Amino acid sequence: MIKPNLIVRTNRRTLSLTIDKQGDLIVKAPRRMDIEDIFSFINQKNDWISKKQNLVKSNLQKNQKIINYDVFLFCGKQYKKVYVDKQKKVEIENTLFIVPQNLSYEKEIFLIKKWYIEITKQILELRVSYFANLMQLNFDGLGIDNSKTRWGSCSKSGILKFNLRIAMLPHKVIDYIIIHELSHLIEFNHSKNFYNIISSIMPDWQIQRNKLKEYGFLLGLLR
Repeated sequence: MIKPNLIVRTNRRTLSLTIDKQGDLIVKAPRRMDIEDIFSFINQKNDWISKKQNLVKSNLQKNQKIINYDVFLFCGKQYKKVYVDKQKKVEIENTLFIVPQNLSYEKEIFLIKKWYIEITKQILELRVSYFANLMQLNFDGLGIDNSKTRWGSCSKSGILKFNLRIAMLPHKVIDYIIIHELSHLIEFNHSKNFYNIISSIMPDWQIQRNKLKEYGFLLGLLR
């Protein structure tokens, strides 16, 4: 029998099962529900849990070099990390991700994160403006955040924010995230009309959304 890694009791009325980005099983349960009932429910979902965990763990194994910072992603392409003496900043050249030598781990991560923030700003300034003009929309602000769970967000006041790791993703996946958040300026929900808006701009948005799920592990990097 599969055992949960964490059980969270709240005021909710129903049980929910989540497989996190590390493949751990998280259970959310009502405060007074018997532990036997929780485990009985888990047992009923064994096949689903195993399938999801295997998918997550397989994806993590496949991307181990990225997780270990041996390889970095830029617009979906892989760049091998190399250290260069007397290098002052992070940059990419051909298929290489060039990093200054002899830095502490903390300083190295800081410089890499700084590089991603700068390159993400450049991408967003171009693509958000492009799609906003295409969709005839105005937004009140554009920012970058360090969320552990979201690739993008749109506030009711019209401020768009995107994850600093967005530059790691393939071009079309980046565009999907941008279109998704811009569509919230029209429909501040996830209704059928909301997805119709996305479809009018990107007919294959479901393909891009499914691809995005494969990159969920990136949200745990550069912490």
